[in-house]
Amino acid sequence: PNIVILKPVLTCPQICVYCQRNWQIEDVYSDQAALGKEKLDRALEWIEKTPEINEVLITGGDPLLFSDQQLDELLGRVAAIKHVIRIRIGTRTPVTLPQRVTDALVRTVSRYHEPGKREMIVITHFEHPTEITPEAMTAVQKFRLFGVGVYNQLVYTFFNSRRFEAAALRQQLRLIGVTP
Repeated sequence: PNIVILKPVLTCPQICVYCQRNWQIEDVYSDQAALGKEKLDRALEWIEKTPEINEVLITGGDPLLFSDQQLDELLGRVAAIKHVIRIRIGTRTPVTLPQRVTDALVRTVSRYHEPGKREMIVITHFEHPTEITPEAMTAVQKFRLFGVGVYNQLVYTFFNSRRFEAAALRQQLRLIGVTP
């Protein structure tokens, strides 16, 4: 009851076969790919008026498809809500588009990480050890170097459910700085 899911964008760099929300994903050029200002304002007002909410999961789609400026504006608005102590960003970008994780993006996200006051977390979806690339490791390490925790939510599929697959994934994730 203390966590809310905010979906400001409904498109992704990849439509994953295991996605629970793939039927909600819009084409990147769709007028419906991003939440309109009015709906976003209403959602943020509701969070502000609901003091029981102390954690906001910003997901979608993939919120790291926003420009740095758009993401900064959104995070700034969420962080301004006094009772929000944890902001999570659900993204598969470190896997699918690791070059998007620039120093500027990481500075934007880490600006809202205030130890003792508010935690910023990136939640990824690595699904198999073969998705762990040098570029993905670099993206993860950028967040970690700025104090932002990176965690992985594994969605079990046929392939990673085979004997030892998930164990191998967890081991490799730890080596690149992701907490499974």
